[in-house]
Amino acid sequence: MKTQKRTIVVFFLMFSLILTYLTPLVFAGGGNGNQNMTGKESPPENQQQGSGNTNNPTGNPGGQQIGGHNQSSPGQPGYSNKNNTTGAGDQHRYRYQRRDMNIDGAGNCTRIRSQSGNNTIEETFEIFFNIDNAPTLQLSFLPTLNTTPSQHHFSLIIEQLVEYNDINANGKYDHNDVIASTLLMSNVTFTNITYTNNTTSDGKTITIIETHTPNNLFTIIIYLVSEKTSFLNSIITPKEIKIDFSIIDYPYVNQTSQLALITQVETPFTITPEQNTYDEEQSTATQESGLNISSANHSGFFSWANVATVDNTLYPVNVTVISETEQTFTGDNQDIYTHTQVIFSYPRGESIIHDPKIGVINLLEDVVSSVLQTEYFYAIYLLTCAISVVVFCGIIFLRKKI
Repeated sequence: MKTQKRTIVVFFLMFSLILTYLTPLVFAGGGNGNQNMTGKESPPENQQQGSGNTNNPTGNPGGQQIGGHNQSSPGQPGYSNKNNTTGAGDQHRYRYQRRDMNIDGAGNCTRIRSQSGNNTIEETFEIFFNIDNAPTLQLSFLPTLNTTPSQHHFSLIIEQLVEYNDINANGKYDHNDVIASTLLMSNVTFTNITYTNNTTSDGKTITIIETHTPNNLFTIIIYLVSEKTSFLNSIITPKEIKIDFSIIDYPYVNQTSQLALITQVETPFTITPEQNTYDEEQSTATQESGLNISSANHSGFFSWANVATVDNTLYPVNVTVISETEQTFTGDNQDIYTHTQVIFSYPRGESIIHDPKIGVINLLEDVVSSVLQTEYFYAIYLLTCAISVVVFCGIIFLRKKI
């Protein structure tokens, strides 16, 4: 009988020790499981980009941005899934990521302001889209929703389309190539901006902003959301706007020429090219490149897909980034301004659709989230240790009585 009691005591002792060490790991694994629904360890389930004319509410091709691999992962907030269900932990992240969007639209310009609904320490950002001259998107940070930005963080200017002969056969436009024709965006009158709301299959609302040249040769489509949403094989977050550049039936004057779209980023802050973008690090996109535009307190980005849809087939996009720094002196003050030309060179085609994005990187929110997760883990660990100590003491007490 005593041997049986000793066996039971040893069993409970081993069980308490196992409980002490494994319980925190189980909770940590569960937490990581929720995060890794968009993690990079799992192989992509769907890296095919949208090819356009299907499901696009504007009637133009769209959706080239390669979405994260888990667009069909059940329970992930903002993602389409077969069961259309959301777990409790995911609902918390879903609410944490939701932002209040304020859109002030007119025929020639749009002002989009975004503010976190639950995080009062996070500043508002604004994207101002104007087509009076060459189409321009300006990103600014604001202390509060109703204040005026003191300084633009950066501007993205869509300057011109260039038809060129690739003399050196390197697949991209450079100054050695011969220009066959050009379309200066500042010389084009774009149609009045239109605004459409679209509801996804899981009930999320997407605002679609569109303008194009009168002959539909060049179209700009902007997608924005107030919560993380899956749409057209893309994952769109409230910290960014997704943009489609669409070129349809360009009147080529040469039988072997190609097209390049020239854009320019202007900022007084530091520009750093990146092969791994912020969205890739957050596992909401794959196969992207971009520019990180950072000041002492804020960080924004301009990124793009590494492929474009040309005549319904995916092709790599060759991108050239050329930066020039301008310095001005006013008395004892020195101002530095960076002009970065980003040139997208596309394969020849009748239909070309490419998918860039601009947005912000909320470093403070990421740090707060990481700290909260760490504190949660240690709280569970300490609680488990306390329980194990009580169990262990109880076992010793019973063993003395045997």
